[in-house]
Amino acid sequence: MLVLDLVLSLHLVLDLDLICSLLTSDILFHEINNFCMFAYKTMTSMKYFNSFVVIVLIIAAAAFSSCTKMKKDKLDEDWRLIRVDQDSTISWYEIWQFEGETVYMVTRPTGGTTLDTLYSAEYTVKAGASKTTLTLQQCDNTIYNGDWEVLTLNKEMMVILNRTDGEFIYREFVKE
Repeated sequence: MLVLDLVLSLHLVLDLDLICSLLTSDILFHEINNFCMFAYKTMTSMKYFNSFVVIVLIIAAAAFSSCTKMKKDKLDEDWRLIRVDQDSTISWYEIWQFEGETVYMVTRPTGGTTLDTLYSAEYTVKAGASKTTLTLQQCDNTIYNGDWEVLTLNKEMMVILNRTDGEFIYREFVKE
C-alpha cells in the first residue's frame, strides 16, 4: 500500500509539473501575444502620429507663407511718413512707395506738385507667428539698410523700428 501511495503521489507530482509547465507556457504565450498586439497598436498609432505631424508641419508652412504674402500685400501701398517726437529729422511730406520688391522714398518740395525720389531700396517681408520683419537692402542712405521690426501694420497705419548697434530708428506712417 505504501508503494502504491508513493507511485500515486509521484504520478501526481509529475502531473503537477506537467500542468505547471503547460500553464506557464500558456501564460507565456498569452503574454507574448499581448506584447505583440501592444507593439502592433503602438507602431500603427506611431504611423498615424508621424503622418499627423507631417500634415501639421505642411499646414503651418503654408500658413506662414500665406501670412507673409498677406503682410506684403498690406505693405504694397503708399505710406506718408509722419513727424513724431522721437525723430525730428523727418520732413513734413515724405512718402514711401512700396512697389513690387522696391521701395521708393520720395518727397514733394514745398510749393511743388511733382515728387522727387530721395532714395530707393530693395525690400523683403518675413512674417512669423509673432513677429514681422521688413528688410531693406541697397539703399543709398545706409541708415535704412537692415532689418526693421514691423510693430503695427493695418489699413491706416504702419510703425517700424530698426535696432542697430544699440541705436534705434523709429518711423510712423499713415496710408496716403
